[in-house]
Amino acid sequence: MSRTAVPEPAWWCEDPERWELLEFDGRHEDDGRQFDIRWEDRQQVLEALVLTSGPGIGDFARYLLVQETERHRHSWGFSHSIELAALVVAEERRTEDVWLLWNAVCRSFDTWCGLPHRLLLSAGVARTVEYVSGSEHPQRENLLGHLEQMNATDDEVARTLTERRRYYSGILSELAGE
Repeated sequence: MSRTAVPEPAWWCEDPERWELLEFDGRHEDDGRQFDIRWEDRQQVLEALVLTSGPGIGDFARYLLVQETERHRHSWGFSHSIELAALVVAEERRTEDVWLLWNAVCRSFDTWCGLPHRLLLSAGVARTVEYVSGSEHPQRENLLGHLEQMNATDDEVARTLTERRRYYSGILSELAGE
């Protein structure tokens, strides 16, 4: 079964009003199981972002991570599309993204087990801890405790980002026949 191709990431980034075409849209099948009618399109866009990402995708990537997080709130299991979204967001290395990443990690048991927690520290260990410490976010204490337990270094975090990027780029390139 072949998938219908969706436009390339540049097309989506040109106009944020188009993003709603990738918005989580939870439905129920006849047997009551939940599904998201847009997950395949979103996954294709995320795969393309991993293969072609560049500057100017930050807000779009954050939007996609929010949609994937919502999808995982409504479903069982772990889809690698949430990791693709988290990876692209983490690669922006913005301290304020730690809350989006934390929300994704904490969304379910499956995302807790499936997402690399080092992505939370992508802006730098000290910078992230300082940012979270100075925050008034309701999850501040939970996240701080978790970050301290991780005991990660900036080199380990950078290695995680590089390894995950290499892993997905390799698989996606192979699937695309490159």
